[in-house]
Amino acid sequence: MKIYITGHTNPDLDTVASAYEYAEFLKKSKRYEGAEIIPVRSGEINKETLIAFEKFGAKVPESIEEFDIEASDAIILVDHNEESQRHPKVKGEQVIEIVDHHKINVNFNSPVRIDVKPVGCTGTIIHELFNMYGIKPSKETAGLMLCGILSDTVGLKSGTTTGMDSSIAHDIAKEQNIELEKLTFELFKAKSDITGMSPTQLAKKDFKVFDFGGTKVFINQIETVEPEKVIEMKDVLIKVMDEVKAEENASQGYIFITDILKVNSQALYSNEVEKAVIEKAFTTQGINGIADIGPKMSRKKDIAPAIEKALQS
Repeated sequence: MKIYITGHTNPDLDTVASAYEYAEFLKKSKRYEGAEIIPVRSGEINKETLIAFEKFGAKVPESIEEFDIEASDAIILVDHNEESQRHPKVKGEQVIEIVDHHKINVNFNSPVRIDVKPVGCTGTIIHELFNMYGIKPSKETAGLMLCGILSDTVGLKSGTTTGMDSSIAHDIAKEQNIELEKLTFELFKAKSDITGMSPTQLAKKDFKVFDFGGTKVFINQIETVEPEKVIEMKDVLIKVMDEVKAEENASQGYIFITDILKVNSQALYSNEVEKAVIEKAFTTQGINGIADIGPKMSRKKDIAPAIEKALQS
């Protein structure tokens, strides 16, 4: 039997890295002894992910498109659980495990092993599993865990950051003699690089589609150290967002421009309905397609839940 481990579509650093990390954990723990464990990615990697894998000498997982997944194979989901975020090749009846740090929204016909904790990064959960089993991750895997934590917690500054995230990050950095601030800057620089990206690519740079009570909502987040460059493209991004919403079968869509250095985000919307949702969710005022939502950094903790609450009320 083959067991494929995959993250969400439009993959970010943590989702690709956690597939790699969990594959190593399963092999070393021998949980599925005799099975072939294969980490895969559900889309093209971004610049930040490439930098992290190159820096620690790890091989980037191949695309799930390169494999013929048979009915007898199994699938493990990392860094996501919602059906709307799964690759089309992922069939619910084949899922045997979920390792995630997001809100749960699943419905399976058979029991599924679930490891979900309210921490800042999936890599944090996997690191804890290594510790629980008395297994030491390789230097490459530990390095990726560190990068994933720094990326998902915005350098340990996001509201999603827990003591566990911080402790693990500092322990790995000390063990490998890594300067946290220097590595964080390297990752931020790569994440902020929009050179050569088309408006459509930018509008889908780091997006997820959420199902909020039957309303499908497209949420893209652009984390940058130069927000003014993105805001200059506001009008074209709003226009492209309407096309992207149609592609993703979403009835609402938002692009959040997050200033990593100043810890502030602004939201782009394309119509009056979306404007009303943003104003209600963040107690702000939208003007000409943009609204300042203040020091909101995390899509998982600060942004998506606020939009869901506004829609439900």
